[in-house]
Amino acid sequence: MCKLLLSRGASLDPRANDGNDPEAVARYYCNTTLANFLAAVRAAGGWQPYVDAPRKELLALRQRLPALRDRGRAAPSSSVRAHERLFLKTPDDVFSHVLTFWRSDRDD
Repeated sequence: MCKLLLSRGASLDPRANDGNDPEAVARYYCNTTLANFLAAVRAAGGWQPYVDAPRKELLALRQRLPALRDRGRAAPSSSVRAHERLFLKTPDDVFSHVLTFWRSDRDD
C-alpha cells in the first residue's frame, strides 16, 4: 500500500498528532520492514529517485566495465555472449533507453 501511495505522490513529510513522521509511526508499531523502506525512500530523495537507483547503478557499472576489464578486475565471460553484447557493444543512448523499460523490485 505504501508503494502505491508513494508512487502516486504521497509525501513522507506529514506528521501524526504526536509529531511523528510515517517512519517513526512504523517503528512505534514494530514494523521495521516498513520503517526501513520509508527511510530508504527518504534517503534517496523521494519515490522516483528510489525507483531509478538500480538503473543508475547498472548504467554506472556499464560505464566502468571497460576500465575494470583493462585492470583485470572484470574478466570477459566466454559462456554468456549476450551480456557482453548488451554491456559493451550497445550504444549508450540505446542502453539508457532499454533501462527505462527494465523493472526491479523497487518498481510499483
